[in-house]
Parts: sequence; structure tokens; C-alpha cells
Amino acid sequence: MPVSVFDTYIRKPDGSTAHFDIIVPEGTDVAQVLAYGQLYLAETGIAGAVSMKECQFCHIEEPAKEMLSDIEARGFFILPFDDIPADLPENPTRRQLIEHLRAHSEAHRFANFRGVGEEEIRALLAQVTA
Repeated sequence: MPVSVFDTYIRKPDGSTAHFDIIVPEGTDVAQVLAYGQLYLAETGIAGAVSMKECQFCHIEEPAKEMLSDIEARGFFILPFDDIPADLPENPTRRQLIEHLRAHSEAHRFANFRGVGEEEIRALLAQVTA
């Protein structure tokens, strides 16, 4: 059973950003995906709303075994990632720069940064946080 993966970024009241994937059976209606994301926020106590500005289709894959029981029981699986801090750490890695840019810039949230140099990413981040 192929599943669709939706990449999601929700700004939290403390300024950090919750980053998670919403994983659903392929062909699930986008409105339902957003509702699943909203349910996850409610269950975890994260204040916020899920819309297409925060949540976007990423790719299709075969689900891992541990995802299947949730998908079969609830219709979705949430794959949480570490929260993205409000402030960039000292000496950030390239990945941290990209995560921070995605968390703080709607225009760059779902951009592909393959082949983009670290200096260009830093310049974009400087524009966003200025």
C-alpha cells in the first residue's frame, strides 16, 4: 500500500517550530490530511492551525511496518522530527540552516536546496530574519 507523505511545519507560541510528516494512504483528500494534522496538534497540545501554508505533499513511499497499524486504525501516521529552535545555534550545520530557513520563511518552507551553497542559504536566512 503506497502512502503519501506531507511535510508539515507549525510555529509554536515559544517561537520554535514543530516539524512532522503526516503519512496517509495514497489518494487521501488534502482536506482530510489537514484534519489529521489538526488532530495531532490537539493530541499533543500544540497550539496552531494546519493549512496548505504549513503542510505540503512531499512524496509517495512504501510505509514502514510500524506505520501500518496507525494507518489502518486511524487513517494516518505522524512521524515527528525534533523541534526547530527559535534561534539558530552557534556554528550551525548546513541542515540546521535549511531547517531554520524553512521554519521562518513561508516562501522557502518547501524549497529544494540541493545544489544551493551554504553562503547562499546564509544570505537568504539573513534576509528573512532581518
